[in-house]
Amino acid sequence: MLTEVDVTGVPNYVADVLKHALVVGGTRGIGKALVERLIGMGWNVEATGRQQFDISKPSSWETWRLTLPADLKFDLVIFSAGELTPYPWRDKLLSDMLHSYAVHAAGPVCFLSWGERQGIIPWWARVVFISTVGAINTGACDLGYGAAKAALEKTAKALKENAPWEITLIRLDLVNTRMLRQLPSETLHGRPVLEPEEAAELILSEAGIV
Repeated sequence: MLTEVDVTGVPNYVADVLKHALVVGGTRGIGKALVERLIGMGWNVEATGRQQFDISKPSSWETWRLTLPADLKFDLVIFSAGELTPYPWRDKLLSDMLHSYAVHAAGPVCFLSWGERQGIIPWWARVVFISTVGAINTGACDLGYGAAKAALEKTAKALKENAPWEITLIRLDLVNTRMLRQLPSETLHGRPVLEPEEAAELILSEAGIV
């Protein structure tokens, strides 16, 4: 896999293997489907869940880092963690909005910077951001989520121009996840819905992994 990666200057053992993946938010939904697909392809996968690792709380990163082998480097990082509080817009708190922004946009950026300093995200890594149609077509009940996904798309584009990694941004349509099932059915407007396994295959294809 990953035959298109430029391995100039990469240690031989890395160029030959390129098999360590980190899936942030990999314990359910799309993230879990990604983990299962990658493992089936022979990858070694670190899947994080909120109990052990919260992308919005840097203090949890330090504790999580201590659980990893000291020399581990991730060749693929996928941000799949999501947060949705489906309240009417008048009931949303500033803390809700800020938390959505931290989970979807600010947290991933800060984690990449931190991971680079920690030596676990090398320059040859591929980084995948998952956005949704909510970034451009959000409703009042998922306003914080949609705004955060729009910020993520801008963030990913900026990183693509300035960061050392190969960045992939993919915008999914509706996917049958816990978050989607929280929304009123009338907000879906009869749009087709992907299963998590279908979304995972699409993500990995767009990222050049399959």
